[in-house]
Amino acid sequence: MKAEELIAKTPNLPVPSPAATRLLQLLAGDDRDNQAIINILKQDGVLSTKVLALCNSAAFELAAPVSSISQAIMYMGYEEVHRLVMAVTFGGALGSNLAGYFIEDGALWRHSLLTALLSQTVVRIVRTSQTDPSVAYTAGLIHDIGKLVVSYALDADKQELIRERVERGGRSLLEAEREVIGADHAEVGACLLRKWKLPEVLVEAVANHHNPPVEPRLELSSIVHVADMIAHEGGSSPGWSSYAVRTNEAVVEAMGLTTDHVEVLIISAYDAALQVDEALSAPV
Repeated sequence: MKAEELIAKTPNLPVPSPAATRLLQLLAGDDRDNQAIINILKQDGVLSTKVLALCNSAAFELAAPVSSISQAIMYMGYEEVHRLVMAVTFGGALGSNLAGYFIEDGALWRHSLLTALLSQTVVRIVRTSQTDPSVAYTAGLIHDIGKLVVSYALDADKQELIRERVERGGRSLLEAEREVIGADHAEVGACLLRKWKLPEVLVEAVANHHNPPVEPRLELSSIVHVADMIAHEGGSSPGWSSYAVRTNEAVVEAMGLTTDHVEVLIISAYDAALQVDEALSAPV
């Protein structure tokens, strides 16, 4: 079955709000207009309310209440606002139980948040990368979005077929998914992002996060690939994901990551895990 058919058969799929979509498109551009960001947030009552609530929470310890989006962005900083918007947009769907993958409530969301934070760290370590850290964060957060669709297609019989191919046939998760249902979660995720009209840079990152291209140049998918692998090594492997962990050494070499870099990333994974735990325990 093709990715489009799988998506069409999946009920209750989340759809990003127009404001969230415009923010992502603005983010992916070369010129970030602060006033445009403010105007977009003002048009979405839910996002505006969440931003103001967080800014006025104990986390920021402001002397006086903040009542405007422009003030909130000034106090919180754009990256913090962006993280909150992405959490509101995708948190509910990615936090749900995915029976097809044996993923419990919150497990995929935790892995996604950890990968997002590590993607930011990888960008800052790889100084040759021109990727905006907020773009890397978003790509890391939604890299497994296709599992929302594939999980729905995995009934008990298909789950058993995948298990057999993985455990006895030595297949990766993606290989097993393609053989059993005709498409893998990375391909389906990319198709879903195109359907939502999200920026192509995010589509590429989701499509190739398990097998990033090295030539003619490294893409955002290489950043997400490394972050995803570190997240798995840090113990965040929800459901069947543990079987998909196959690090592409050519990507690591092309990025110029040394043993010292990897050690820094592993340490960052522990710090990021603490941030994730705090984020999960805080009301959004």
